[in-house]
Amino acid sequence: MRKYYFIASGIAAHIVILLLPVLLLKHYNLTSNQAFYRLLDKVGYASTGINSQILSNNFDFPTVYSTPPLLTNSPRILPRAKQFIDGEISEKHFPAQQVAMYSPCKQLHLLALMSCGLSTNNTHVLAQAKRRTLDFQIALPNASGHFSNGWQLAVAYDALKSAVIYSPEEKTAINHKLRLALKHYLILLNNDKASLWHGRTTLAAQMWLTQLALDEFAPDVLQNTSDHFYSMVDAISMTEAWPEGYNYWINSRAFYVVLALSSYLSGTEVDMWHEKVIMLLKRIGYWHIYATRPDWKIEPLGDEGPRTDLKDETRRIIDIIAQATKKTVFINYSDELSKLHGVESYYSAYRWGWALFSPLVTENKQSKPLPLMDTFGKDYFGQSYIRQNWKTTSTFMTFRAGNSFAHHGHYDNGHISLFKGSPLLVNSSIPGKYYSGNRLNYSIRTIAKNSILVQRANETVHIAYNQNNDISDGGQRVPLPLGSAITTVNDWFEKYNKKPVLAGGEILLINDTDEYAYVKSDLTKAYNSSWYDDNHQRGKLEKVEREVLYLRLQDTLLIKDTVKTKDKNQVKVVFHTMNKPIVEHERILKGDSDNGIISSTSKQIKVKNNDSFLTTEVLSDIKDIHLVGGEDYKFYVETDGDDTQLNGNSFSDGLSLEQIKAAPGWRIEINSHREEQSSSLTVHRPSMSKYRSDKTVTTDLSSGNKVYTTGEISVIYSDVMLDIKQLTKHDFLLLESKEVLVCGLNDKKFSACEWLHSIPNNVTF
Repeated sequence: MRKYYFIASGIAAHIVILLLPVLLLKHYNLTSNQAFYRLLDKVGYASTGINSQILSNNFDFPTVYSTPPLLTNSPRILPRAKQFIDGEISEKHFPAQQVAMYSPCKQLHLLALMSCGLSTNNTHVLAQAKRRTLDFQIALPNASGHFSNGWQLAVAYDALKSAVIYSPEEKTAINHKLRLALKHYLILLNNDKASLWHGRTTLAAQMWLTQLALDEFAPDVLQNTSDHFYSMVDAISMTEAWPEGYNYWINSRAFYVVLALSSYLSGTEVDMWHEKVIMLLKRIGYWHIYATRPDWKIEPLGDEGPRTDLKDETRRIIDIIAQATKKTVFINYSDELSKLHGVESYYSAYRWGWALFSPLVTENKQSKPLPLMDTFGKDYFGQSYIRQNWKTTSTFMTFRAGNSFAHHGHYDNGHISLFKGSPLLVNSSIPGKYYSGNRLNYSIRTIAKNSILVQRANETVHIAYNQNNDISDGGQRVPLPLGSAITTVNDWFEKYNKKPVLAGGEILLINDTDEYAYVKSDLTKAYNSSWYDDNHQRGKLEKVEREVLYLRLQDTLLIKDTVKTKDKNQVKVVFHTMNKPIVEHERILKGDSDNGIISSTSKQIKVKNNDSFLTTEVLSDIKDIHLVGGEDYKFYVETDGDDTQLNGNSFSDGLSLEQIKAAPGWRIEINSHREEQSSSLTVHRPSMSKYRSDKTVTTDLSSGNKVYTTGEISVIYSDVMLDIKQLTKHDFLLLESKEVLVCGLNDKKFSACEWLHSIPNNVTF
């Protein structure tokens, strides 16, 4: 026994020894290369020199990246610092009350001392800031892009070395620290662990700021850093909005990215990238504005969190963009944030940046009104925002049809939100624990969105780490639920149609005028379809298309869905609401009237939230409508794809009691008949104070086209323009005295929608 005991103990000890390095790497989130170089740094055998082994990578950067930029003289990172140093501006140029509110001189950390010294021209404070740079200790980054501070030393030193005198020895010491930080940024970036629309972006931005602060650098190092910077620019230029959601953007990415982009303009000689960087900064700024609802909150997208309230973080980002682009619209947006949140528009720890970033303009200037619709990343991310107008009483909506980019994104193709005074059609995802059943089995999935479900019996949507792999929500594929390792834009294109298959929705047609906004999308590739099926079952559908038409003057939203399924699968059009919708002819299928599953054959639905109202008409031949919700059913998901059996689970684990209580309470499911071809049209009329009573009249033209008339507007969906010569007397009688809008035109001679103005009145047959 003793012999076997020692043998077993020896084996166990060796296993522990072998596993210990792996566990340590996982605990500290380090790559093996980074751990190796950190160990050498610790024992003093490695210098900060960045050798060819560190610079080597196998990434496929486009050839246009081959020429690095030419750097200007410092200060490169903060244009305002140069203005302070040269005496062009001082504290006197800012409103005295705001100087007192945001003064960096109330804090003693490095960046506050730097900002205080520059803005007040206080030599004593500048000397303190200089000492802080000499005493600064570098905390190295990890693969998630957090826990690094090299950028702070870079920002401070780049400004201070033009304001105070550093001896050659002092410059050498600080450059040694910056090179140490830069080396470890590049170790991570030249590895494939960090993902492009996630930690890699933060790392690349911080790396670029660190690069700009160096007094001397090797050409091959600048080549490598600029490659990663350009890759970041290309990536964000594709999506324009942040695919992980606003909270991840504003908390973890925005400041570093926007400051790095701005510093490229001030820190390099004008080259081919300057125009692209300026355009990207404008698009990022516009995204903030368009995503802001009339109640001054950001409409949720992806794994969201509390910073959709626009406090603390957003204003400094907008200020940097305003400074770089000199666009009045951003100055005005910043001013509105200041009025809304006061001193809390800058988080207390970030107020060091106010004097360096905030616009010098103290009064609003008239800016040209922005269009009432914009789409961000049209050919890739496909996130649209539509407004009735720019007033606080405006109807506001969002719509998405695009691809997958990061694991904090959701599977929300076709999702549309609707807001007027309060949220009416809502995103029911709740930010909870990352590995929880709620996130993995509900919140990231299509079931939580206002989109389309196509249920095949016993279909499994595969995801890793799924405790309940038997759910059958009928939604879209889930290729990136927990992690992504996308290294470059080219790498994303490789994964677009190969595993994990990031292809999703596509915007086919888009049109925006003062009178209406229209988007037609093809969502087929987002689902297990005949194009690709990760269950290897030849797909559950052939086509999913969604058309969104918003009539501004009528304040009416029309949503048209066309689905072609295989095997007559169940099609559901889903909408989520905060409170229980009102329908006639309720029949309780499970639970009770306030907490369960309810069926109705009514085609009229009413929704109320606070003082906001919505009336919805279903203008299609449907099987029935289900209302699913209440305390025990708000996160309900079917397990077998057969809603006649009512087998399912409610996934609330990972959420607090407060989150569960505040979550949207009900889901509307509009169920089609089990046919291969399914077509649905819903009409939504939002209002304040009371429900609207208008109705839509549906008639048929002799050609077979349906006419949907609301008020004096008749809408016809057709991919070809109507030929007036072929209209019959019956057709003329239907259309006379109406404004006729034909939408869905797939002909380069026409816009996506066209008014049929040439129909004459009083035609004699």
